[in-house]
Amino acid sequence: MRFKNLERYRTGGTGSRMELSIPAPTTPDGRVYRFSPNEDAHPRHFVLGEADRPETIDDAARSRMKLKPGSPQTVCPYSGVVADDDEFMHPEDREAAIEMVRHAAIADVEQHLGEMFAGLARGQSRNSPLRIEVKTDRRVRPRPRFYRSDLLRELVCDHCGRDYGVYAIGLFCPDCGAPNLRLHFAREIDLVEAQVTLADGLDAEHEELAYRLLGNAHEDVLTAFEATMKTVYLFGRVNAYSAEAAPRVGNDFQNVERGQRRFAELAFDPYAALDDAELAAMKLNIQKRHVIGHNLGVVDAKFAEQSGDAGIGETVHLVGEDIQGFARTAQKVVDALDDWLGGVVVPPRERADPEEAEDDMESNQAARLRLSETAFRIGVWLTEHSGYGLVTSADDEALQAALADLAPRDLQDALAELEADGYIGTQSFLNRKMPRVSYRAELFSTFDPIVRGTDPTLDAAEIADLALGMDGTVNVAELHEKTGWELRRFNPALAILVGHVDQRRVGGGGGQYAARYFALIAADRVELKRFVARHAKAR
Repeated sequence: MRFKNLERYRTGGTGSRMELSIPAPTTPDGRVYRFSPNEDAHPRHFVLGEADRPETIDDAARSRMKLKPGSPQTVCPYSGVVADDDEFMHPEDREAAIEMVRHAAIADVEQHLGEMFAGLARGQSRNSPLRIEVKTDRRVRPRPRFYRSDLLRELVCDHCGRDYGVYAIGLFCPDCGAPNLRLHFAREIDLVEAQVTLADGLDAEHEELAYRLLGNAHEDVLTAFEATMKTVYLFGRVNAYSAEAAPRVGNDFQNVERGQRRFAELAFDPYAALDDAELAAMKLNIQKRHVIGHNLGVVDAKFAEQSGDAGIGETVHLVGEDIQGFARTAQKVVDALDDWLGGVVVPPRERADPEEAEDDMESNQAARLRLSETAFRIGVWLTEHSGYGLVTSADDEALQAALADLAPRDLQDALAELEADGYIGTQSFLNRKMPRVSYRAELFSTFDPIVRGTDPTLDAAEIADLALGMDGTVNVAELHEKTGWELRRFNPALAILVGHVDQRRVGGGGGQYAARYFALIAADRVELKRFVARHAKAR
């Protein structure tokens, strides 16, 4: 028996003991989930994207790296632990791989049994008084879909060019292991700059709002600074005193002297990067934050004494330039921490031009689907030119005209790619250069999110939820009316939904719907409830 569907994932082994490689599900921006093997590296979860390698990596940058970029190992961005790539597999990806293998194996077995029973009656004589007729009705099982989300903090390592995302603060690049701490704080400064610009742009009648925005910006600088100092201190403390439990630091890093005492445990003073004037300004800004946060901006005796020019009971003065100066001073301290973590600071690498990134988007999407760009182009065209989202024949003349620039062999190969992956069906004729093309539900499931911005699988979960609330046989027209969707969006979702129902209880399509009605028994309801629950997070 040949496992045709499983063999799509085969990378080695024999026919009976195949070695499979299952592609990990990706986020909307093409990143994959990773999970640190270090149980203490909370929150452990991060995402990894592609790498845009710099043409050269100088010695200074290389000296800060834990690994050669692209090596078969990964660095935990939270703890710096280095391990083999497979140790960073996310538990959800492991479950997804098992589900993909299960789906492919069941499809292969069903296909084999169908072919076996279909051949039972082939040898009988036409003149026999007893005729045996065998019919098989193979249920089309929708391919499993898995949804992944990008994280809010996305960075590109300025040493090796790796794109990745973390929660809050990550200390190291997951690819090369170079410290990326200052990139995190530089991003915070960008956000603060945006708030200051917004506040400065308000007119006089919104003075109170402007003050509030500046106050938030000032607070954000200290919040990010404190979190950065605490994260690096705890990292250093755990590594220097691994046998001891991590100490409780409270709000020590809201005070320069207490912060210095903490880092003295590690024989390091990050504030040494500041001159006397900068250090004094740092202390004043930290105290100003307490006045804004706890006194509603009203100057108290301690702040008045420290500032030298503020009167008790007055409202503390906030100027955008001062906040930006505070952020730059904090960045100098963070740069010293980054230097302490890994060596010499390297200037950030410029990001790619957004226009260039757009030019590469189509080829990246094709690669993620493991399709050639020609096959991807045809898939996009078919998706755009389906009127009702039905599994029916394509407009052959329009398709041929749209692909007139392709060589016959390239066109045939691209169509064969799409057919092999279950996106289309084809029927060849001796007198036609191009086979007749018909849609398959898988085309809409895969290409609609890319082309139309709707997701038939998530839509199927939504209408399944509606169907579960309807009594008796479900009238598809009534179900459609409940959604309020156009037919082009509704039909692909309906095709996935009825794929989870025994086909003996599905009334055939025709006209404007993929099916006219379907009836649910207990087994169908259980499967649909599980289908809805599986996609609840993504919805």
